[in-house]
Amino acid sequence: PKRALATLALVWLTSAANVHADLGTAVEFYNASLNHYFLTAYPEEAAALDAGTNVKGWARTGGQFTVFTDPAEGLQSVCRFFGTPGMGPNSHFYTADAAECAKVKTLPAWTFEAIAFYIPTTSNNDCGGNWPVYRSYYTDNIADANHRFTVDLTAHVRMPQRRGDVLEGIVMCAPVTDEEREADVVRFLEQATLGPTETLVAEVKAKGIEKWLDEQIPMNVTRFTQRPHFDHVAEQLTCINDKSKPWTPEKWCETNKASHVPAAWEFFRQSRTAPDQLRMRMAYAWHTLFATNDQGYGYATDEFQQRMRDHALGTFETLLAKYVLSPDLGAFQNWIANVPEQNGVKPNENFARELMQLFTIGVNALNEDGTPRLDAAGQLVATYTQSDIETMARVLTGYLFPTRPGMSPGWTVQQNLAAYFIGDMVPFDQFHDQGAKTLLQGRLALPAGGGADSEVRAALRMLVNHPNMPPYIGKQLIQKMVTSSPTPGYVARVAAVFKDNGHGVRGDLAAVTRAVLLDPEARGARKIDPEYGRLRDPVLFWTAMIRGLDVLTDGQSPHNSAYDSGQNLFFFPSVFGYYPADFTLVGTKVPAPEFAIFTSAEFLNRANQINMLLYNVDMPWAQGDYGWGPQGFVPNATGTPSPPLTSFLPYAGNSDALVDRMDRLFLHWSMKPAMRKSIVTAVNKIPATESLRRVKLAINLTLASIAYQVQK
Repeated sequence: PKRALATLALVWLTSAANVHADLGTAVEFYNASLNHYFLTAYPEEAAALDAGTNVKGWARTGGQFTVFTDPAEGLQSVCRFFGTPGMGPNSHFYTADAAECAKVKTLPAWTFEAIAFYIPTTSNNDCGGNWPVYRSYYTDNIADANHRFTVDLTAHVRMPQRRGDVLEGIVMCAPVTDEEREADVVRFLEQATLGPTETLVAEVKAKGIEKWLDEQIPMNVTRFTQRPHFDHVAEQLTCINDKSKPWTPEKWCETNKASHVPAAWEFFRQSRTAPDQLRMRMAYAWHTLFATNDQGYGYATDEFQQRMRDHALGTFETLLAKYVLSPDLGAFQNWIANVPEQNGVKPNENFARELMQLFTIGVNALNEDGTPRLDAAGQLVATYTQSDIETMARVLTGYLFPTRPGMSPGWTVQQNLAAYFIGDMVPFDQFHDQGAKTLLQGRLALPAGGGADSEVRAALRMLVNHPNMPPYIGKQLIQKMVTSSPTPGYVARVAAVFKDNGHGVRGDLAAVTRAVLLDPEARGARKIDPEYGRLRDPVLFWTAMIRGLDVLTDGQSPHNSAYDSGQNLFFFPSVFGYYPADFTLVGTKVPAPEFAIFTSAEFLNRANQINMLLYNVDMPWAQGDYGWGPQGFVPNATGTPSPPLTSFLPYAGNSDALVDRMDRLFLHWSMKPAMRKSIVTAVNKIPATESLRRVKLAINLTLASIAYQVQK
C-alpha cells in the first residue's frame, strides 16, 4: 500500500510544480497498523488519504505546519525521498539540508521524488520568529524505518517512550502565519491571565508576548477590599444570618463578616476588568499551592489573599515567609501558640510535616528534571525523617497572633484568644525552643540559644536552598499554568531558572513565571501530544467566561456555580488543596489533578451552568432564591445577567464566520472539522434574523465541548 502511495505522490509532485501559491500546509498522518507517520504538503494527496481510496488506514494526527509552495529569495528547498522498492525503507524522508539532500540522492536505497516545499533559510537551525520543526527516527529493522516531523516539542520528546524513536532535533523552520501567531497569543492568555478577551488578544499581538509580560510584572496590584475587624468571640452570638425577607447585607451578618465568601465574590468581580492579569493569575496559582482556610473571620481571608497577590512575582523565600507567618495559616495549621515540650507534651508537628511535604521539598528526593531519584537498590529516597519533623516542630515555636489594636504585646491568654489576623505573627523568644537543632542531615545546624524569628527564617532559607525545591515547586507551577503532564525537560528548564535567574538570584518568581510561560513547550500554534494540557478547574472555567463574554457580575452566581462544581473558592476541603496534586487519569499514569473533581455528572453540570448564564435560568437546587438576579444579601448587588454579546452579533448572519469567532477566541483555531460542521448545522437551523439566538447557541455548544473544557 505504501508503494502505491509513493507512485501517486510522484504524479502529484510532478504536476504540482506548475501550481503556484504563496503558502501551503504540511499535514501529518499516522497509520496504526504500520506504526508509521507520513507528511504531505499536497492537498490532493491529503484528500486521497482522508478518503482512503488508494491507501487505507491513514488518519490525520492534528499535526501540521505552514510551508511555502514556491521558491523565492530567502527560502531553502526541502527534498522528498522514498525508499527504493526492494532496497530501501518503506517510508518517506524529508530534508532541508542541501548537503544531506545531495548525499541521499547518491544512495541506491533512496529515490528522490521532488522538491516537496520551501521553508525559511536559517543559520544553525536558529528559527528566530519561526516555528522549529523537529525530526525523530524510528526503526526495528531498516525496511521498517520511519521519520516523524512535528512542530510540537512535547510530542517530539515523548517519541522515544511512545515508539522508541531517536531524537534528531531541529531540522528546519516553518513560517508563522498571522492566524498561527494569534492562536499562540490566545493560548498564552489562557495560561497567563484569568481568560482571554478580544481586546487583550489584539494588544498582545501588537506588543508581542515578551513585552506584554515585561509590562505586567511591575504593574500596580489590584487590592481586595479590607473588611473591618470582626471579633468572633465577642460578636458570634449577635452576628448571625437573619434570612427573613427582605434580605440586606446587614441582616446577613455572618456571611458578610465571618465568611470567606465575600472575598470570593470580589475575586470574580475583579477578574472581569483588573489590569494586572498576570499577577492575578499567579496569585490564584499560588493560593492553590499554599492552602489555608478562613477561621470564621472574613477580614482574615482578605488579608491572606492580598498577601498572595502582593508577593506572587517577588521571591519565593519572601512569599514562603509571608505564607508561614500569616496568622490565618498559623490558626489553620495549629502552629500558632506552639510552645516547647512541657510535661512530656511535644510541640505540634502538623505544620512542621506539611511545610516540607507539601509546600517546599516534597516527600521524595528528585532529580533536577522532577523525576524521582533512586538509591543503589532502585528505591525512592526520602527527603526527610520523623526526626526532622520533630526538630522542625521545635523550630516552629514561640509565635502568637499579631497584637490587636488597643492591647499590649504579650503572651497572655487574653492575647491568644484575641485572634487578630492583620500582619505577621509575632515572635516571643521566651516561648521558643532554644535548644540546639540539626535538620535534614546537617543542611541546617542551629546552636542553642537562638531566637524564634531568626531560626524560623533560617529554616525557611534552608528549604528554599534545598535541591528538591526548584523541581518540586516548578513542576507544580507548570501544572497550574500550562499542562498537567509536563515533560522532564520542561521541568528541568524551569527549575534551572528557579535556581538562578541569570543574575545569581534564587527563586525570582517573575523570572520563573516567564520561564514557565515562554518555554517552547508552552508556546506554539498547535499542540497535539495526547497528554498535553490541563482541565479548566471550576473557578478558571468561570473567569474565562466572565472575561471572554464580558459578563457583568457581582460574583455571587459564579461563586455558587464553582462551589456546585466542587471548588469552594478560598476554602479548601483539606490541606492538600481543592484536589490532590498526584491524581492521575483513571486507569493511567497521566497526571491530571483537576480531574479529581471532574465526573460525568460534572460535565453535564458545566453544560447546565453555561445554559443558565446565557439564558439566566435559575439553578435547579436554588428554587429561585439564589438565582442570577441581584440578591439582597450581596453588597452592591448586580446579579449576573445574561451578557449582551454585542461583539459577536455582527457575525450571526453567517454561520461559518460566527463559528470562526468561536474557534478563534475560545479554541485558538483548534476546532476539529466534525465539531465545526455540527455547530454550523445547528446554528443554521435558527433563522438568520434571530441573531442573538444564533450567537448563544454557537457559544453554548463551543464552551460545553470537551475541546474547551480541556485547555490545550
